[in-house]
Amino acid sequence: MSEANKAASRRLYEEVFGHGNLEVADEILSPASVNHGPGTSPDVGTKFIKRQAALLRGAMPDFRVSLLDQVAEGDRVASRWNGSGTFTGRFVLPSGPLAPNGANVSFDEMRIDRYVEGRIVESWFIPDRLTVWQALGLLPAT
Repeated sequence: MSEANKAASRRLYEEVFGHGNLEVADEILSPASVNHGPGTSPDVGTKFIKRQAALLRGAMPDFRVSLLDQVAEGDRVASRWNGSGTFTGRFVLPSGPLAPNGANVSFDEMRIDRYVEGRIVESWFIPDRLTVWQALGLLPAT
């Protein structure tokens, strides 16, 4: 079961984020899945993860994904993955659109997925937003 869950989490990164196959999220996540991210209220359903993947892929049309580490125990899979690409596309923030600057962007994210009957029902994730914001020119590089 742990290997099947690991494979499903891998598909989430590689197919949904890496290739933009957003409908695959509906196969992997429960329709009532709950996503917990830092500084935000929990999101329910697959809409959030599809929106995130589309946002990243729209901002970086050459977006690539690499799964760096993955461990599973019981009903949980912990993954560390990297996303990278060139900021040449459309990126819309709550404050408005951000003009592309051609920057190379590379960030890591750690995520824990909880499974029930082969589907993700709850996730906790911590993305490296600081690195992304610096690359996009929203914060000064240190």
